[in-house]
Amino acid sequence: MINLHRLLGINEDAFCDYKVHFATGSDDKKVAYNAFLIDEFKEWQECQKNKNFERKYILSLIYFDKDIWMFGGIYKVLPIEPVPIAEKGWKGWKYKTDLTDSGSEYIGRAFFRFKKEFRASYPGLELRPKKGDAIAEMPLSHILEKRVALTDFPGFDRVDIDYKTLKHIVSENILSWKTALSNVKGVYLIVDTLTGKQYVGSAYGNECIWQRWSSYAKNGHGGNAELKELLDVHGQEYKYNFKYSILEVCNMNLGSEYIIDREKHWKEVLLTRRFGLNKN
Repeated sequence: MINLHRLLGINEDAFCDYKVHFATGSDDKKVAYNAFLIDEFKEWQECQKNKNFERKYILSLIYFDKDIWMFGGIYKVLPIEPVPIAEKGWKGWKYKTDLTDSGSEYIGRAFFRFKKEFRASYPGLELRPKKGDAIAEMPLSHILEKRVALTDFPGFDRVDIDYKTLKHIVSENILSWKTALSNVKGVYLIVDTLTGKQYVGSAYGNECIWQRWSSYAKNGHGGNAELKELLDVHGQEYKYNFKYSILEVCNMNLGSEYIIDREKHWKEVLLTRRFGLNKN
């Protein structure tokens, strides 16, 4: 069995030089993964609420799925004191780091199994938790032939992206996403990750999901009165709290009445009129 430190060639006497970053979000577990897909993980990681990187290296493990972590690289913490930052009500520290060549061939390709049963997101590599495997000895789950990339459409049932990612996909006109979403109508879900409130929408008539979501990418509300009202109250930056997924896809030949009926079904199932963002 291949484990973490052996695959990356880290000797046990060097464990004390490494902080492990279990990169995930409290509200959106895949926020770090989405940042990785649009090449913004380094910048995302460098902004911390506390002084979390007080060692020479950061070994980044990015949340991918339950108990599965993707290797995101080993970063050298530059010998400069982090800078305090305060932006839009958020206070923290800004680090400077360099991505090293160590294990670079496995970035976005190597996935490890680890059931994280402790709260700390920045433990030392030498930590041996009371339950489960030692961090350095977490087993390899699998290695992909090529690095994960946003150009790989994951399938309709695995779409789970934030607004920033959606905007990137549309502005870059990423072919795999455009091709997939341009050939289906259907019902989709938008979630406000700060409140958990949900909005059920649909693409029907002459619209495909790509066309509908392109309108969201422009301004966050896509013309929906409920979402526009939310942005008017909280400010335009609030759209960066939205996440998008697909509940159901339908053939382009299906009539509008069928898709509208399916939209009503999902609103009833998810109670989005009563507890969410749908008004009708």
